[in-house]
Amino acid sequence: MSRIVIVGGGAAGIELSTLLAKANHKKHEIILVEPETDHYWKPRLHEIAAGTFDRELDSVCYFTHGAINGYQHYQAAMTDINREDKMLVVRRNDGTQAMVKYDYLVVAVGAVSNDFNTTGARDNCIFLDSASQARHAWNKISQLLREGNDRTVNIVGAGATGVELAAELARVSHKLQRYNAAKLTINLIEAADRVLPNSPQKMSSKVLKELQRTNINVLLNTRISEVSDHGMVTADNQPLDADIQFWAAGVKAPDWLNGVGGLEYNRMNQILVNANLTTTVDDSIFSLGDCASIPQADGSFVPPKAQAANRAAVHLTKSLTNLLRGKELTDFEFKDGGMVVAVGHHFAVGSFAPHSKMADKLVFKGRLIRRLYDTIFRLHQRTVEGLFTVSRLIITKRLKALFQPNGM
Repeated sequence: MSRIVIVGGGAAGIELSTLLAKANHKKHEIILVEPETDHYWKPRLHEIAAGTFDRELDSVCYFTHGAINGYQHYQAAMTDINREDKMLVVRRNDGTQAMVKYDYLVVAVGAVSNDFNTTGARDNCIFLDSASQARHAWNKISQLLREGNDRTVNIVGAGATGVELAAELARVSHKLQRYNAAKLTINLIEAADRVLPNSPQKMSSKVLKELQRTNINVLLNTRISEVSDHGMVTADNQPLDADIQFWAAGVKAPDWLNGVGGLEYNRMNQILVNANLTTTVDDSIFSLGDCASIPQADGSFVPPKAQAANRAAVHLTKSLTNLLRGKELTDFEFKDGGMVVAVGHHFAVGSFAPHSKMADKLVFKGRLIRRLYDTIFRLHQRTVEGLFTVSRLIITKRLKALFQPNGM
């Protein structure tokens, strides 16, 4: 029996733990190392920050889920790797250190926003890199809404996270006006010349139009040079005062990861891996998801997307299971299926051929695309919890929505 230790309970980590446990039927020991108690799908953290996330129905308890599906949740955070003895060094929640033996180790700790060393950003902005940060954000937003009067929110970064957060906050502010809540003025700040700068031009244009329709102030070609506790200063020395500030620009692996275990890393703190997902210096250690720099045959690298993490988890399940049976590992090939961005609770824009000549023609918007956005999350849930559970959750969620007093 081999012991497979997976570090990180995000989309890639929990899916890999679940799929490996099912594929190996207790023939091997699967341990998921994750300091949090519950799993949240990261693309929906903006809903937690806006107070519209249904924690009861859309989160997963690692302990009970692991017990049901055949893996063990070890509540701790990785601090180092002793490759010589094949030991993972962890810090438990009580602050004590422990060692976890492994035969194969998979690092899937995800990524965080990149503040690009902007003065004051780390101390004065809220980052949405974890559920705890998102809950902290809602606590502050909720307080502002209750205080009344007009309030201002600055959001740096008009990628998917920034766009979705801005739209969701605008919706919440509008809905709660009937209860005399504060009106939120939202500034969405982007250094590039368009929102969603890595998407097709047509998609950016449609999203921008919808943001402006909901009275969100979109500030393009605007770079932030400094952040204080009461606002921001742009590179051309223009002040942007705010009551609460978010940073959702850029992506990198966590700073603490760089150097762990003597592995090789790039300038974004990502672990360098081979095409078969083994690290470049140790073939008993794998990495996938946003914390890994995964090469492709054409010389490109796998982008930091939830769909890429999902497909890598499915691939590594099959490849690692085959290795345990004496077969060779296979290379991971990612084909980008596009992206869908929610702009409010009932509207989304999707691009379905991002790197083809048809990119600008295969961009769609509306309620149907929003349903597709929800379906992507349900597919993640199905992988983790199974079709029956997901069907039950969908029915329960629709019944609850009928009785929500504020229509949110």
